[in-house]
Amino acid sequence: MAPERRTTLELDGETVRQIVQNLDPGFVAGGFARLHGGSTEVYRIDLAGADHEPLVLKIYPDEPEWGPAKEKLVAGWFTELTPLAPSWLEIDESRSLLPLRYALLPLLPGRSLRDWMAAPDIEQAYRQMGELLRGIHAMPMPAYGYVLGHGIDRPISTNADYMTSAFEDVFRRFRDLGGDTDLGRRLQQQAEGNFGLLLQSSNAVLCHDDFHQGNVLALRGNTGKLQLSGLIDFGNARAADRLFDLAKALFCSAHEDPRSYKPILEGYGPVDHIDIERTLWFYTLFHRLSMWCWLTKLGMDPAAESGPGGLIRNLHAMVKGSGA
Repeated sequence: MAPERRTTLELDGETVRQIVQNLDPGFVAGGFARLHGGSTEVYRIDLAGADHEPLVLKIYPDEPEWGPAKEKLVAGWFTELTPLAPSWLEIDESRSLLPLRYALLPLLPGRSLRDWMAAPDIEQAYRQMGELLRGIHAMPMPAYGYVLGHGIDRPISTNADYMTSAFEDVFRRFRDLGGDTDLGRRLQQQAEGNFGLLLQSSNAVLCHDDFHQGNVLALRGNTGKLQLSGLIDFGNARAADRLFDLAKALFCSAHEDPRSYKPILEGYGPVDHIDIERTLWFYTLFHRLSMWCWLTKLGMDPAAESGPGGLIRNLHAMVKGSGA
């Protein structure tokens, strides 16, 4: 759904050579190539010698300033929870070799799950996605809030306080960006009528907050079965209710492939909650509003069915009570 963004930086072989030798003087750079599909510019760098695995060079725009530090911090948490997450090898913010900040990390095996959606066993991979997300949610967090380079920014002790403020903010942004006034008013009434569900959150957990086919890698294992092989892009991570993150994963993944919703939910497993279906609907309302605001702020065609236009259609359906 999100448009790809570029930092318009052109690499050359000499710069790549200096970057890898800055990490390890014994490294010799081979070829390099742009990897597509991310929200920042990412390159594969091959190293000479059979013992050296390829590297990933991730280049960060100037804003947000805290982006590289956040990803390194959060990646450390994720590597404690799953072997599918990469470790950050280096972050360089000196701008001595490139005019922008960058990170180096190992290249994970496999390809984006987007490339496997025509596979006959794709639903099994979706179940693995649900299992992986549940494993991520095993890490408790001390408070609710968005994560920056130093940890949770402006931590809030309860989910009710955190999400009440978040809903107020997203409805304000919806109005400020030209969203339909009557639609916004009716959606806000529906949201406020469900605020009681926020009290059901027992504690905050680590949330990926951008968990979909584009950020999960997969390959064919030794048995020939499709299996997940990597998890990437931790720039959205936050501490929140587990169902907040599950709803975002279902929303984004089902947008890419409607078949993914059921197996992800099955893979995630049972949740002890008074009304999980209604709560997922409630959080999906928030995520659709947030996505509309983000795409609209980026200047995407407001009528685009694959973007703001489709989201508005879905929000109208939610007002009518269909939850579509």
